[in-house]
Amino acid sequence: MNAARRRSLLARVLFAAWGMLTLVLLFCVILLVFEMVRKGQDPLASLREPPPNELPQPAEVSDAVDTREIALYFASSDGYMLAAERYRIEHSAHTVDNCRQALEALIRGPEGALTPILPRATKVKGLYLLDDGELVINFSIELELEHRKLKSTSLEALMIYGIVNTLTQPALKGDQEAGVTTVRFLIGDAVPRESFPAHIDVSAPIAPDPRWVAGPQA
Repeated sequence: MNAARRRSLLARVLFAAWGMLTLVLLFCVILLVFEMVRKGQDPLASLREPPPNELPQPAEVSDAVDTREIALYFASSDGYMLAAERYRIEHSAHTVDNCRQALEALIRGPEGALTPILPRATKVKGLYLLDDGELVINFSIELELEHRKLKSTSLEALMIYGIVNTLTQPALKGDQEAGVTTVRFLIGDAVPRESFPAHIDVSAPIAPDPRWVAGPQA
């Protein structure tokens, strides 16, 4: 048997095998369709577009954010005392994160009729919580430059105790860190000079003083 005849025979065998396999597959499809029809199923259902009410719906996003109401202490309308404005934050397990949100809200100022205690140009360079509950705030120099205009003890006290009373409230304590008990002020990485604030010694940590707050406290 020459090579040409062998190639011809091999081709016929392969063609016959392919034909047999095609028949077997076709027979399996027919059996599958017959079985689906017998069970009352539509063989073409998977090829049709589902009606609108059967289309897969996007998964509902659960609101897992823990928000908490805190008090922001601003100057009262007469400028003599501190008054609380209610505010909601996304509560974190870290006290420092909660304090940063509260401090940023203090800088933005009140939403109601109260008076701001910090200029909007104020920037916070750093916020650090020590193990004993002392919170260190490192303000940029803009705070000193803006508040050189303050000439009275009461205005300086409202700024200092507005910050301290806000940041030491229990609502800002995170689950993984201690709460704030005192606040230490730094200006431009250093202890503030005697010229700012001129009437209050902030060389040591400051504790909250409820005597500056009018009305209910946090």
